[in-house]
This record gives sequence, structure tokens and C-alpha cells, in this order.
Amino acid sequence: MPKPLVLAMLGLAAGGGCTGAATTANELDTTANPTGTCSELAVQNLAPSLMWRGTVFTVVMENRSQRDILGNKQAPFINSLADQNAVAAGYTDNFVHPSEPNYISMVAGQNFGILDDAAPIDHHLAAHSHIADQLEMQGLSWKAYMESMRAPCGLTSKYPYEPKHNPFVYFDDINGWDGTAFHPEARCNAHVVDYSELDRDLAAGTVPTYAFITPNMVNDMHDGSVAQGDAWLARELPKILGSDAFNHGGVLFLTWDEGAGNSDDPPMIVISPNARRGYVSHAAYNASSYLKTVQKILGLQALPCAPAGQAVVETMDELFDVPTDPSAT
Repeated sequence: MPKPLVLAMLGLAAGGGCTGAATTANELDTTANPTGTCSELAVQNLAPSLMWRGTVFTVVMENRSQRDILGNKQAPFINSLADQNAVAAGYTDNFVHPSEPNYISMVAGQNFGILDDAAPIDHHLAAHSHIADQLEMQGLSWKAYMESMRAPCGLTSKYPYEPKHNPFVYFDDINGWDGTAFHPEARCNAHVVDYSELDRDLAAGTVPTYAFITPNMVNDMHDGSVAQGDAWLARELPKILGSDAFNHGGVLFLTWDEGAGNSDDPPMIVISPNARRGYVSHAAYNASSYLKTVQKILGLQALPCAPAGQAVVETMDELFDVPTDPSAT
């Protein structure tokens, strides 16, 4: 039986198999995170097991290393979650900076050669093998909830919202780029929404199967302090942790996009009724491990856009006390 969570504190061309490409004028060194080809998606005859019929939530904070968060008295709420759930202490980012390539890797498995924080107008990713495409191919629902974005599908900076922390708006098949203009009304407006919609979806019981959440630039600790970010999480996460979408076989991955400064060890806390309580893993995991774990839980094809040259990617199964394997249908 899953355990109730107790809070101690409140680039493919259509039909092809090529890489998505960034269209910036500057060609940057990508040896730190080599790009690779994407395989064509195929429908999987798998479904989440009975233990994983809730929502996969991801909340991404900014630019802190494990030493900045774990054990820090300025982050009491986060540490209460870490103590009661599972921590991936061997987790690293993809050894690439700044933010944008790390976010894109979290939803596609690679950064497509992007090594800057430029806007979607500067990077047009033609890939059709990212997680949103996978979810829709399997008939599963998804939304990205972006704090302070206000209007849906924010393609330009409107501080404290920044598109560099919103990976979905870079894919042409989501933003509707036709070579001249964006057409977000076709898909993006329905799926990439302001964070305020999460409260409505929780209240109505319409939270999607996959929910990717980005706080604004202050609340995610990028421009705000650790204490400010902890206070935001203490206010917002209990809404999720009290929901049926979470408690009936759900999981919340609380992580940071990259480590601070030259460090590459952002925190990764896995919060779930199925998490191993108080467990600390020292296995070597990264953003590809996170994505592959999400895909496995949801019964999706594993890493169709895996970066070339990367060693075998392990899923983070040891952080849970129930199997993550999906069921054949």
C-alpha cells in the first residue's frame, strides 16, 4: 500500500529521424553535452502500473547546489520534504550552463546544441520526439504551468517570467512556427499556461497526467533568496501534495536546473507516496535519468532524443519502494 505523505511543515522533420537544430548565428562548443539524433516515435503498448495512476509533477527551481539547500536552516520546508522522501545525492546537471539547455534536456534528453538563454525567435527546434509529443501520442494529457507568464505560451520576456525557463516554447510543433511567424493558438495556448491555472485544475480535478511547473525569477531562487524560494514552496506545494492527483499514485520531482557557479550538483528530491522515506541515493544520475524515469513511470518510449556518446542512462528506481515498470496492455 502506498504511504500517505505527512508534511512536517506547512529536431525531427515530419516523418524523419534527424536532429532538431538551433538557428543561432554563433556555433558554440557542445562537447560538454553532445547532441545526437532523435528516433522516430512509436506508440507503446504500455500503461502506468496501478501504483502509478496519478500525475507526474515536476517543479524546477534555479541555480543552487546541494550544499546551498540540504541542511540549510533557511530552507526548512524543503528539508522537511527531503527528510520524509528520497534524495538523489549523486544527481548532477548535464555539465552545461546556462539555464536554457538544461531545461530543454529535461523534456527532450538533449540540448540540440543550445548553449545560451536566447528567446524562441532565435532557436527553432524541429524535433518531434520530446515528451509532449510522446504524451499526446499515447493519449495522455500534459500542461506546463509558468508563474507570472499571464497570457498563455509566453514567447518573449515579461519579467519576472522568462521563456528561457520554459522549454516547451522552443519546439516548432508546439509554438506553431511556420518559418515566418508563430502560431501558438494551434497547440501552445492550450498546454503552456499561466501558473494560476493550476489552482483551477486542482479544484476541478482536471490536473493532467504530466505537469511541469516553473516559478517566476524571484520565487525560483534565481533572483530571490533561498528563504524566499522555500517560502513559495511551503505555500504552493501543499496544494499539490493534498490532491488526489498526487496521493493516488503520483510523484513530484523537486529539482534545480543547475548547480551554483561552477558546481554541477543541483538538489533532486523525489516526493511521492511511493518514495523510500528518508532514503539518500549516491548513484550517478542526471537530467537524462530524471527524464527516463518519468518516461518509464508513464509507459513512454525511453529517451528517443538521447545525447550521443552518453553512457547507459539508469532510471532512478531505487528512490521508490514500489516498481516503476509499466504494465503491458
